Amino acid sequence: MKKSNNNSQSYLKPNSNWWSISLIFLLIITLGIINSSCGKDCDNDEYYVKYEVNSSTIYGGKLDVTINSEDNTNSTFTINQCMLWETIIGPVSKGFNATLKVSAIGETHDKLKLYTNIYVSKNDSPFALKNSDGSELPRDSVEINYTIDY
Repeated sequence: MKKSNNNSQSYLKPNSNWWSISLIFLLIITLGIINSSCGKDCDNDEYYVKYEVNSSTIYGGKLDVTINSEDNTNSTFTINQCMLWETIIGPVSKGFNATLKVSAIGETHDKLKLYTNIYVSKNDSPFALKNSDGSELPRDSVEINYTIDY
């Protein structure tokens, strides 16, 4: 009788290992499906774009600033020269093309210096500088852009 008892215990032991291995295998497959189900089609990242314009001149004047807004339309603002101006738009998606155009209104007498920056924030992270155009050479206009690709 002892022998049959040992045989039944040894018979149950491989069966319980089989269940453990099956559960681990099932868990690995389930995690693999969950991780791969979203793929590249499921990009839930939110981006915000900060446009920044600054200028210097010995004369006063106005600037026209045109930006690409959240809905991919151009928005134009008239701002004073010699002042820091910035605006934040969003949320936008990966692939958004942020465009910033600045041009002087009226005569600048070749004394206007323009400085522009585009910053991007992903998922509430701090803004990171993505494109900049600043020059000590006088100019009446500047245009920069950046396509979100990360």
